[in-house]
Amino acid sequence: MGMILEYIDYHLLPLSLLLAAIIFAVCCLGLYLGERRRARRIESEAAGERRFFGAFSVNRQEFFLLVRKRDLRIVYISPNFEEMTGINAELVCADIEVLKRLVSANTARNIVEQLKDWDGEQELKLEFDYRMPGADAEVTDCLEDPKADCEDAGKNRQRHGLVSLQSDEDSACYLVVFCDNTEDYKIRTTMKAELEQAYQESQAKTDFLSKMSHEIRTPMNGILGMLSLARSHVKDPRQTDYYLNRAESLSQFLLTLINDILDMSRIESGKMELEAVPFDLFKVAEKLDSMFRNTTEAKNIRWEIAMQDFDVSRVVGDELRLTQVIINFISNAVKFTPAGGAVTVTFRQMHKIDGNMHLMIRVRDTGKGIKADFISRIFRPFEQEDASTAHHYGGSGLGMAIADNIVKLMDGQIIVESEEGKGTEFVVYISLPIAGGEQIVPESWYDARPEEDTEDLKKAIEEFTLEGVRLLLAEDNDVNAEIAIEIMEMEGAVLERACDGLEAVRMFEESPEHGYDAILMDIQMPNMNGWEAAAQIRKSSRPDADIPIFAMSANAFVEDKRHSIEIGMNGHISKPVDYDEVRELVGEALLSHGRRDV
Repeated sequence: MGMILEYIDYHLLPLSLLLAAIIFAVCCLGLYLGERRRARRIESEAAGERRFFGAFSVNRQEFFLLVRKRDLRIVYISPNFEEMTGINAELVCADIEVLKRLVSANTARNIVEQLKDWDGEQELKLEFDYRMPGADAEVTDCLEDPKADCEDAGKNRQRHGLVSLQSDEDSACYLVVFCDNTEDYKIRTTMKAELEQAYQESQAKTDFLSKMSHEIRTPMNGILGMLSLARSHVKDPRQTDYYLNRAESLSQFLLTLINDILDMSRIESGKMELEAVPFDLFKVAEKLDSMFRNTTEAKNIRWEIAMQDFDVSRVVGDELRLTQVIINFISNAVKFTPAGGAVTVTFRQMHKIDGNMHLMIRVRDTGKGIKADFISRIFRPFEQEDASTAHHYGGSGLGMAIADNIVKLMDGQIIVESEEGKGTEFVVYISLPIAGGEQIVPESWYDARPEEDTEDLKKAIEEFTLEGVRLLLAEDNDVNAEIAIEIMEMEGAVLERACDGLEAVRMFEESPEHGYDAILMDIQMPNMNGWEAAAQIRKSSRPDADIPIFAMSANAFVEDKRHSIEIGMNGHISKPVDYDEVRELVGEALLSHGRRDV
C-alpha cells in the first residue's frame, strides 16, 4: 500500500507542478493586464489634463511659475513662457531678476514695494505695462547683459499684464500666475476714455445751458423792467419813449443771442451745411464797405478796405457764411477801437494752385487789444475777456466760437495776434475753387463802387413808403397777424389776411390781375405751408405770377433763407419782424421791377 502511494505521488508531481505553473501564469497575466489598463487610464487622464492646461494657458494667455520661498528659485515654469514673453526660459530660471527688466524702472520699484508689504497669506494682484521684445538676438543679448538698459527694447510690442501671487503656510512655494490681458485692458481703457469724454461733454452741456440761461434771462429781465417802467410813466411821453427804446435795444440783443445760440446748436449737432455757389469777392467787399463806413465815420474811426493782388474775382463757396465771419471780426474791431483809431480790412489773393484760390482776409484794428492769456480761450463759447466786457461793450461771447467753427468747416484757419493797448489782428486763410466763366477784376477798388443809377435807386428805396401798397398777408397766428396789420396800416398799406397757405393761394387766384402788389408769407402754417403756397403761385398761368413774395417766418437759419430763394421767393424776413426791413424789401422789389416810379 505504501508503495502504491509513493508511486502515485511520484507520477502526479509533474502534473501538480504544471497545474501550479498554469495558475501562476494566469494570475500574472491578470495582474499584468490590470496594471496595463490602469496605466492606460492614468496616461489618458494625464494626457487630458495636459491638453486642458495647455489649452488653458494658450487660450487664456497665461503662464505659471512655482517659486521656492527659501531662495526664490524657479522650480517650475510653463512651457508657453518663452512664447508669451520672448525670453529664454533657462535665462529666467538662472536669475529671476531678469523678469524685472521687462518693465520700466519705476514699475519695477513699485512692484518691489508691494511685495515688501505683502503678508504672504492673502492673494496679491499686480497690474502693469510690460514689453514683449521677442526672441531676437539683440534683445536676448540685452537681457543677458546686467549693465544693459533694455527699457527701449521692443517698444513697439507694449503689452499689459496681470500677475497673481498665491501661497499658504504649508506650501514651500509661491504660485505665480501671469495673465496677458492687453486686449481687455485696451477695452477698459477705451471705455474709461469714452466715459470721461461723455462726462466732459455732459458737463460742457450743463455749463453751456447754465450760461445760456444767464445770458437770456439778463436782457429779458431788462426788457420786462423797462416795459413796467414805461407803463408806470404812461403820462410822461418823453420818459415812456426812453424806456421803450431801451426795451427795444435789449430785445435786439436778445434776438442776436438767440440766433447765435441756434447757430452754435446746429454746428455742434453737425447740421450746419455750407453752400458751394459762385460769388464775387469784390461784391462782398462792397457790401462790407457799405455796412460799416457810416458807423466808423460816426465814431471818428479811420476805415479802410483794400483788395490786393487779384487777377480773378469770382470763387465758389458759401458767401453768406464767409461774410458772417468777416462781419463778426469787423464788428468787434469797431466795438473795441476808440475814436481816432483805425480799422483796416484786407483781401489778398495769395496763390492759385490746381484751380483753387488761396485767400487771405485780414481785419486789423488799433483798439484795446487782447490779454495774452485770453487769446487761447477766445474761440470758446460764451468766453469773454472779463466780466466788464459784456457790460461795457455788449455781446454774447458766441460770435468768435461760431466764426471759428465756420472757418474750420471751410477747411481754413484763423490766426490771432494782439498786443494790449496797441490793437488786434484776425487773419483768415482759406482755399476756394475758382469759378468758371469770365473774370472781371476792377482796375481800381473804386471801380467796383455803385454807379449813379444805383445811388438813385438806393435813395428812392430809403424814401419809399407803404402808402397805398396792397399786400396779401398769409399768417396763421392771430397775434402776429394783428401786429403786422396794425403797424403796416399805420404806414398806409392796404392788407388782406389769409390764415394758411391754401387760403393764400385761393385769394391770389380769385383776385383781379395785379390786385396785390406783394405777398408776405409765413412758412409754418396748417393745410399748406408758405413754401408750398409760393411754389403754387409761381406755377400759375396768371400774368402776375411773378408777384414779389417774401417769407416772413420764425425759420431764421441761413438754410431756410436759401430755401425761400430757391423756391422762388424774393426774400426772407426773420421773426421777430423788423418792419423797416419789410418796407425796404417791398420798396426795392416794386421799384426795381418798374411797379413804382423811381
